[in-house]
Amino acid sequence: MIRHDQVVHHPLGRGSYYFKTNLVGYLSDQCNKDKIAFHIGAQPNCSPHLGNICTFTTGFALARAMNEQFQRDVKVKFVYVDSAPAPNQSVSIDGVQYQKSLKHMGTEQTPFVHVLDRLSDLSGVLYNIETQKYWHLNPAFPGVVRSVVARRETLGPHISPETGKLGIRASCPHPGCGLTDKHGVKNQYHDDGRVTFFCPHHGEHHVNLASSQDLERLEFNTPLRNLIRILICSQDADTSWIMCTGSDYAGFYQEQLTWRILEHPENAPIIFYAPLVLDWSGAKLSKSMYVKEGAYKYLHDAGRKYMIDATTFLNAERGIEALYEEVKNWVKNPYMLFRNYSIEYLDMRLMARGMRLP
Repeated sequence: MIRHDQVVHHPLGRGSYYFKTNLVGYLSDQCNKDKIAFHIGAQPNCSPHLGNICTFTTGFALARAMNEQFQRDVKVKFVYVDSAPAPNQSVSIDGVQYQKSLKHMGTEQTPFVHVLDRLSDLSGVLYNIETQKYWHLNPAFPGVVRSVVARRETLGPHISPETGKLGIRASCPHPGCGLTDKHGVKNQYHDDGRVTFFCPHHGEHHVNLASSQDLERLEFNTPLRNLIRILICSQDADTSWIMCTGSDYAGFYQEQLTWRILEHPENAPIIFYAPLVLDWSGAKLSKSMYVKEGAYKYLHDAGRKYMIDATTFLNAERGIEALYEEVKNWVKNPYMLFRNYSIEYLDMRLMARGMRLP
């Protein structure tokens, strides 16, 4: 490895140049509703690790700063993506990908609760936990879904470039099945407002877009779910939304699959991109890679399991406290938020802030 001088540089550019000192004030000014909600989320089967914990911490730290500096009514809303595919429940039949969702299979959510509880205690910001049902029960949801379906001929190719189809799906209602056409390839849309879905084992089943009960069955791929969520938040009369997510969702992805297709982007919620935690190669730290391929063995060997295991991190003396203090410093000096951080750098900073490994 290349030896370095341990001097940290923060070259200004893009967001760090324009918001190097007054990010929190700018965010507060952009939120013109009485209440502010910081949205964070994750798949319930994706155990917390240093990367997504950094994203959660950024949301709580920004919320705390807005409350302290501008007396804003803030909360954190954590929404599980329980419509994501369940592991080992995908199959290809006649060239079509089918899957079962986490919601259908059920999953454990406890590790996230422990992390969120600690961050709430440290920041003094309250939070609550929801599933995708939260969006389905929103009064704006039916109208948003119908408008998206009406634009399917143009939206499909734009946000699903591999298939050209809207990524709408519904699990087969046959007892014990739950299979769904992952990409909505075989969906049929009817003039009477029905959508026909296809199960390779049990045939056709239908959703009536005029039925609130039927609408609860719908699931969406990631770009479409993001679009629908943004459209719903755009219509919220009481709350200004700030969507806090990892910066791997920034750039071309968001520009092409969201912003370019919004009819009224001025009403859209703010999307704030938290710094990524990068491994030695510059790739983001990923729990799913660790689980699937046994990656990051070198972190175990170096006694740094805490980076990929939330329980180890929470058991480390002053572990979560050190991270919160570090991220609070990023918020205090916003130019530090518009970049990513290596695992080596964060390990050094957490140790300097008093973390002691078990």
